[in-house]
Amino acid sequence: MLNFKILRRTVLGVAASFVLSGAAFAQSTILVVDQGRVIRESSVGKHIAAQIKSIGASMESELKASATPIESERDRLMNELKSMDQAALKSRPDLQKRAQDLMAKGQKTQVEAAYKQRELQVTEAKAMKQVNEKLATILEAVVAERNADVILDRSLVIYGGKSTDITDTVISRLNSQMRTVSVVRERLPRK
Repeated sequence: MLNFKILRRTVLGVAASFVLSGAAFAQSTILVVDQGRVIRESSVGKHIAAQIKSIGASMESELKASATPIESERDRLMNELKSMDQAALKSRPDLQKRAQDLMAKGQKTQVEAAYKQRELQVTEAKAMKQVNEKLATILEAVVAERNADVILDRSLVIYGGKSTDITDTVISRLNSQMRTVSVVRERLPRK
């Protein structure tokens, strides 16, 4: 968190020094776009979010289906172990073996959950790559139309007039050029 604050202050300081550096930026046209809002409010951004949510729910169901038998076995084993003392437990190597097997299954389920989380991230990144490519062409067109030199993300700007904010224009153009993208669940190889 501290590193993020330092990084943000540094970026803001550099941006401010550019803005305040007289002749170099005096003739520059600076535009502002809220990239987060573009993704949240555009049709394609909403489509990707819905697809990722659906894929995530499917993954969650798969994990729950594999975890339920493990939880049931854990509960049965705990009930058996409740009434046993240490000496009785030592005389039952079968229970010790079941406990070890149960722990191994639990660890395997945790590893699978990590794979699924990474798969979801890769799935979203691949879908967003297509959007980012389209956004690049839209931003280039707006820069050319407005004779702009720089586009800054809204999060880096302390103050900017309404005439510099092109977010609505970008959302409108993105909606007219790209309403959906293919969001295909990625599957990573297991080790």
